[in-house]
Amino acid sequence: MHVFSSNQEDPSPYPEETGFLPTLIGSFTATLMSHVRATYPNCRFEVLYPTDVNDSALNRQVNYPDVEWTPGKLDCLKTESFSYTFARNLELSRGSMDFSSTKSFPRTKRSHLVGISDYTTAWLKEVRLAQAENIESVVLFALDQFCLIGYPVPLESGMRRSVMLG
Repeated sequence: MHVFSSNQEDPSPYPEETGFLPTLIGSFTATLMSHVRATYPNCRFEVLYPTDVNDSALNRQVNYPDVEWTPGKLDCLKTESFSYTFARNLELSRGSMDFSSTKSFPRTKRSHLVGISDYTTAWLKEVRLAQAENIESVVLFALDQFCLIGYPVPLESGMRRSVMLG
């Protein structure tokens, strides 16, 4: 098997490896789900898929097992893209939210995880975009930050600007 030294490597010369690696992830997931269901038959399963981390040709090919991670086998596909949030790139954040639809997950089986931060990032706008998608859930990550910063509840619904000075 070829040793990939970087996730930026071109995967096209290695079709056997890029075909095999997702089956390992899928097999592991299926085995784990089967084991848990043996004890807890009504257990629900979701996968958290960070689209920003997997934003390279190699990672896209090897880190998503299409055969096992399907709407028929998972209760939810949750996306997240913290680096897009912190970079204030709402177009890429929206693409992250839409990823699960490209894998045929209906809105009722789609979720998005948003990283909470301070007012200089676009996390609150990302929350609103995700809510507008009418997906199963929008999850806030880092509740401790939410509490420490002291954001008001419920979240503000108006559109505001995010800016970073300096």
